[in-house]
Amino acid sequence: MKGMFSFRQNLSGTTVHLIADSCQHLKKLNLDGAREVDDDAVIRVIDRLGRQLKTLVLDGSIITDNVFLHLKNCSR
Repeated sequence: MKGMFSFRQNLSGTTVHLIADSCQHLKKLNLDGAREVDDDAVIRVIDRLGRQLKTLVLDGSIITDNVFLHLKNCSR
């Protein structure tokens, strides 16, 4: 699917930071199963891309209260 990244494993927080900083037209991002991704990486995605993302899939094991507070910055 055009405009979508989907990662299942071996994705680092650094890589997520690079995606958030470099993929300004990204519409869908699937981080389900990305166990190495931390709060800072998810928050960066939300802060940088949240207004344009139509879909953001997160693994429940990586979501903390801090991430939930930032979800208000997503358009959907």
